Amino acid sequence: MKITRLVSAVFLLLLACNKKENPKTDGSGLAENAQVKTDSIQKEENQIPKGQSINLFTLTPRGSSDVAFVSLSDIYPVNDQNDTLALPAIEKLGKYDAQYFILDRNYRKRFLSKTNISETDSVFVLDYAKNKLVSFAVKNLKTAALLNAYSSEADWPYRPFDFMIGFEISTKSLNGLSDYFRDALVYVGKENPFSKEALKPIVWKRIDSKEYPSKPMKNEDRALLENTLAGNTYLFKTESYHYFLQEYIDTHKIIYARRLLVADAKTKDIIIEKLYSQSEGTSAAALNYQEGQDAIYQWTGKLFKNKPTVVFGFEYISFGCPEISLIDKSNQEIFLQCDNRH
Repeated sequence: MKITRLVSAVFLLLLACNKKENPKTDGSGLAENAQVKTDSIQKEENQIPKGQSINLFTLTPRGSSDVAFVSLSDIYPVNDQNDTLALPAIEKLGKYDAQYFILDRNYRKRFLSKTNISETDSVFVLDYAKNKLVSFAVKNLKTAALLNAYSSEADWPYRPFDFMIGFEISTKSLNGLSDYFRDALVYVGKENPFSKEALKPIVWKRIDSKEYPSKPMKNEDRALLENTLAGNTYLFKTESYHYFLQEYIDTHKIIYARRLLVADAKTKDIIIEKLYSQSEGTSAAALNYQEGQDAIYQWTGKLFKNKPTVVFGFEYISFGCPEISLIDKSNQEIFLQCDNRH
C-alpha cells in the first residue's frame, strides 16, 4: 500500500481513499463568495517562519459535525505543560467536552495577539481545483480548540500540546468546495493574496529521453540516484514554460525519484530544478490521470497575485507538510502550515 499524503492528521484518512475531481470552470475566473471586505488599516501580517513569504493553512472537516476547522497551531505553539495562558484548565472541562470547545474572550484575545491577527482581518479559503474563493471576517468566526486526531480518550487527561487551536467555519458556507476540502488553501490577513486565474492540471505527454534537457545533475542528487535506472520521460507545455519530468526506477522496479526541470518556453533556460525522491515520509505521487480521469495531483499556474507561477503535487507526504514551488530563480518553496502531528 502506498504512503499517503498527510496534510493533517485528518487528511491521512481522506487522502488515502481520495480521487481528485476534474475542475470545471466557465473561464470567467473565480466563483467568489465575498462575504466580507478587508479593512484598509495597516498592520503586521501573522507570523511567517523564516524563509517563507506567506503563511498558508489547511481546512479540516470535523467528523460528522457541521463545522470545519482551520488550525493555526503551527504559528501559535502551546507549551507541553499546563499552559493556562493559551487554554483553560482542561481537566475541569471533562473528558468529552474537552475534545472540542470554543475559547472565551480572554483566550481569543491572546490567540489573536500572538498570531498578529486582527478582528478586522479576513480568512480567505481558496479551492484551487474548483477555482472558488470564499472569505470570512475574523470578527465573525469563533476561535476553538480541537483535540488532534492522534490523541484519544485513552490519553485523558489531555495535555495542552494535544490540541489544535484555530478558527471554526460553518460547512454551509463552504458549499461547492472539493470533498473533505482536500484542495483548499487558507490565508489569514488584510487582503486576498490569491489570483483569479485558474490553475491548470498538468497533462503529461511521454517523450523520448533524448528530449530531456542536458543540464548537469547536482552532486548530491547524482549520489542519491546511484543505484537507479532512468525510466519514463514526460513533457508538459504552456505558453510560458516547458515542464520536463524524468523518472528513476529502483531495483524493485518501483519509482524511486522524479527530476523536474522547468524551462523558459522562449529562451529554453532552466528556471528551476527539483528532485522528488522516496524516503521514510515521502513517495512519488501518481501522475495526473494515471489512476483515472478524476485523479489529479500536479498543478501549475498563477496561484498568487504578486508571486511567480507555481507548480506542486509530486509527492505523497506522511511526515511534514506539502510544499508549493515558485517558478523563478529564487528556488523558493512555500510549505503549508498543516499542523502535522505524525
